[in-house]
Amino acid sequence: MRMRINKRPRGFTLIELLVVVAIIAILISILLPSLNRAREQARTVQCGANLKSFGAGFHAYAVENRDALCSGSFDPEVTNGRDGPVDKIGWVADLVNRELAYPGKMLCPSNEGRVNQKLAQGASGMFGKTFPNGDSYATWALIDDRIQRGYNTNYTQSWYMARTQFRDEPDALASLNVKRLKNTLGPLRLSQMTKANPGTVVLLGDGGLSGDGAGGEVYRGAISGLSRRTIKSLTDGPFDGPFGPQQFKDFGPAHGFGPPVHTGEKRTERIRANMLFADGRVAPFIDRVRNAEFALVQLDDGSYLQEDLDPEVFDGLITLGRRSLNNFAIE
Repeated sequence: MRMRINKRPRGFTLIELLVVVAIIAILISILLPSLNRAREQARTVQCGANLKSFGAGFHAYAVENRDALCSGSFDPEVTNGRDGPVDKIGWVADLVNRELAYPGKMLCPSNEGRVNQKLAQGASGMFGKTFPNGDSYATWALIDDRIQRGYNTNYTQSWYMARTQFRDEPDALASLNVKRLKNTLGPLRLSQMTKANPGTVVLLGDGGLSGDGAGGEVYRGAISGLSRRTIKSLTDGPFDGPFGPQQFKDFGPAHGFGPPVHTGEKRTERIRANMLFADGRVAPFIDRVRNAEFALVQLDDGSYLQEDLDPEVFDGLITLGRRSLNNFAIE
């Protein structure tokens, strides 16, 4: 009679289990960066598509508004000479109210900031304020209502689009306030770009974080998913005089990954920003200097240099098609 011997299946030894775990960890470490890059690439493409949609909306708006690409900036501070209620005036309201696009629902998916600085608390924030025209930002509930209705963005508008150029008039030159609407030619018109190539004039770009550190405007509303850090509403405009070259440092890198930057209050690993031009094209620009901004700097010889933007990006006077020879006069 034959005896049957039942062999129990051998289990994994501890060493074998550790080897499997190590192999899985190695595979994850290899695949994870590729997955992150693929996800970030998809977000970059989505951001570019958002900007293209906005550009199409601006041109549609211009057809009905004597070539003007917008009605102004996203800035309700009328007591300081700015534009007006954000749900009635400014590029965001233009798109939303005409159902051309919905900036509040078309945020750049990569940008850490999710709220415009004007809808926040701080030096340039409107929280707690009510204006003579009845436009109120007195409570977070009033601000959140605007955000939920779509009047929000995390893209930064260029000064060109909102103001075009400083007026060469005594009353404007007396104040030198380049953000005040009455001191400028107002919103940019397509017909004004006869000397400046529309394909080189920036309209919108990925927004720089307000304060970019402990300072700046902070959102403290009740809408979940919105970061407390906010985005610059408008670039600073002409640098070192009302007719000086444009300062674009309020745009900020929002895409890609690079060595971390810790410059003053600025801190980010992002290296690229998408920008929309007046002809409707979108192009990426790299923060080559790695200071988390796209700054204009003055060299030792007194000339000015855009640190990161390509030379073909226009930064002069719209009516001249070049930089003025004098920062305080049109020459």
